[in-house]
Amino acid sequence: MLVQKILTRNPKAELYYDLVELLTGVTLVGFLWTHMLFVATILLGSKTFNALSQALDDYYLSYVGIPFIILVFIMHILTAGRRLPTRYQEQKIIWRHAKMLQGTDTWVWVFQVITGAAIFALGSIHMWVVITGWPIAALTSAERINSFWWFYLVLLILGEYHAGFGIYRQFVKWGWFPRKPLGYISKIITVIILTLGLAALWVFLKMGGA
Repeated sequence: MLVQKILTRNPKAELYYDLVELLTGVTLVGFLWTHMLFVATILLGSKTFNALSQALDDYYLSYVGIPFIILVFIMHILTAGRRLPTRYQEQKIIWRHAKMLQGTDTWVWVFQVITGAAIFALGSIHMWVVITGWPIAALTSAERINSFWWFYLVLLILGEYHAGFGIYRQFVKWGWFPRKPLGYISKIITVIILTLGLAALWVFLKMGGA
């Protein structure tokens, strides 16, 4: 808390932290959406999924990309979480203000905090399981998802919500795009990615249960 108070008094430091939060957030959203498109190749068949996975390994994209994303993930947690209320009394005040203001963006921020904390826990588990079970293949992925389908369903919903509304909040914060059109676009992209994720999850469940 002392470090946080010191940083708050330094506008220049806060600007740097905000820029890091922006860049890491945009990078993670781009990765998450690209990752979901990769997972959705299972809809084209296990051969397509395995061929893409093998190509990422052959060109060392996986071995470079995964450590990079983990580093970005940690940096985003540190920068985005520096202002979060950690004390129970602070959390009560935030919750009371959110109910009093009744603003959509206020509730979006509240749920960003909740989903962010959940993604930190679930995403860390997912990354550990994937790395220790390398290489990625359709059949092994199907067996893992079939055993813990509820875990991946929750992670999918929370991740896509956090990504879609997170990119919306960042772009609105920096004033780059009009609020309403940006809100519609982020919702449409979120629905499309979520639909692909649910369809891929269903295919993996069928494969794992076969």
